Amino acid sequence: MARIVERVMNMVREELAKRPDITTRELFDKAKKMDPSMRSMSIRQFNATYPLQVKRSQMPRSRRGGRPAGSRRAADRERVRSVLLDLAREVAAADDKGKLVEVIGGMDRWVDRVLGTGSRSRAEPAPVEAPSVDGASSATAKRTPRKRRRVARR
Repeated sequence: MARIVERVMNMVREELAKRPDITTRELFDKAKKMDPSMRSMSIRQFNATYPLQVKRSQMPRSRRGGRPAGSRRAADRERVRSVLLDLAREVAAADDKGKLVEVIGGMDRWVDRVLGTGSRSRAEPAPVEAPSVDGASSATAKRTPRKRRRVARR
């Protein structure tokens, strides 16, 4: 990293205040006359080290970019944290294995809340059918096996 010569920085600051339309080449030529160490820099390095820094410090805050740094990320992080805490509370409140399965089975609802695509309010979990006597759910017991049809290839 190039060291900053304070005399050159002050000169650039003063020149930009007097003539805002001054070119970088003109500033660079003046800087080389003031300090011989400026000759080792390229014009791009000089521009990045001196005029650009002065112009950035003079720019109003409202034009420096959109929102303040990290504000959206912090809001997203807080929203995800809140959803995960709600999930943990529901898992902890599950009295038996069946209720725990209901909470975990509703994972799509939690994913929707994390991504912000679902409702923001705490939605009730989807009802889960109780297993039938033989261990299969009633939806599975009602299904009859389908015969697969072969499609003739030509």
